[in-house]
Amino acid sequence: MPRKASAELVVDASVARASGETQHPVSRACREFLQEMLKVCHKIVMTQEIRQEWNRHRSKFAYVWLSSMTARKKVVRVGSAEKPELRQAIRLLELGEKERGAILKDIHLVEAALAAGQTVVSLDDNARELLRLIVASIPSVRPVVWVNPVKEDEHAIQWLGKGAIAEKRRQLGFNS
Repeated sequence: MPRKASAELVVDASVARASGETQHPVSRACREFLQEMLKVCHKIVMTQEIRQEWNRHRSKFAYVWLSSMTARKKVVRVGSAEKPELRQAIRLLELGEKERGAILKDIHLVEAALAAGQTVVSLDDNARELLRLIVASIPSVRPVVWVNPVKEDEHAIQWLGKGAIAEKRRQLGFNS
């Protein structure tokens, strides 16, 4: 059987935190997603900021999982992925302070995705919707893929198994 292409994925600490050992649907979905990611040979993208978030919020399962990923050389370390011009463009948008703050809180995920792999895996649908609102003004974020492993209609595990292709419908700039 031909080997599937390895994708580079930015995995938000929200997934690491939720991926505990319980049978709660959110916990189970996150855990199964990470297990599939390990099995299918995908890689995790880590910046210093993402690593710090993981260290603060990860579950015991996520700690062991990340150790396995590291041992298998499946961690892509990215230096500074910060894009000051992107952050400045967001600050200049006509948004409410709450919305701007929410976008800037998670913009490091988008920056890491733009630096490697162009895919974010996160439970934060609010951040995804806010980012979708700004793509007309900031087109550089359009191609970023955003996947929520808990949403059944996203079929995240099957998507991983098929190579985590950057389907248009998953991109921030996609309009249905």
